[in-house]
Amino acid sequence: MSGPALASFETLASTTPETRRSAREARQRLSQLERDEKGLNDRIAALERARREAEARGAATAAASITTADLGRLDWPVEGKIVYQFGTATGPNNTRIPWHGIGIAAPAGTPVRAIASGTVSLAGPLGTYLTSVLIDHGGGYYSFYGYLADAAVAQGARVVKGQILGRVGGESSDQGPHLHFEIRGQGGIALDPINWLRQRR
Repeated sequence: MSGPALASFETLASTTPETRRSAREARQRLSQLERDEKGLNDRIAALERARREAEARGAATAAASITTADLGRLDWPVEGKIVYQFGTATGPNNTRIPWHGIGIAAPAGTPVRAIASGTVSLAGPLGTYLTSVLIDHGGGYYSFYGYLADAAVAQGARVVKGQILGRVGGESSDQGPHLHFEIRGQGGIALDPINWLRQRR
């Protein structure tokens, strides 16, 4: 073997360990993301059980601040370019990444605002999502804000539409500074936020 063929083989041979390491790191990140997603899903499932039990007992519950009438009408939690869409995407080394929300790029420190009123169910660290805020909007609707630099609200607090929840972080993520944003419906079903947010002109 000589010339270009040998050079190609040598290049391939020299990068193989790095490629394997990169693939292993990608799988580890994906595994961590799946664990964090399960943690979020479990939290929402517990809120949903409590909501259904309260309804079964006939307990008075607050009116939902999000309904299907809000499709295409909600304000964006932060302005910026979308860096990943809702759905399954191809990640590093052909891994499949299931995004249950969207990524919105914005400068670090940009204020992140609540899309509707509700009660803060989580305000703190959540694995790879870093500092995160989960809001229960009533009626089985939830919004989730991940990759925050900090949380400006506390668990159990009531928030109003447009209230600042924290600031954009995530500088060390693959996408750079951005907000990971999700909307969940009854049963914790992930909904495409693009269908709920106002269309940009």
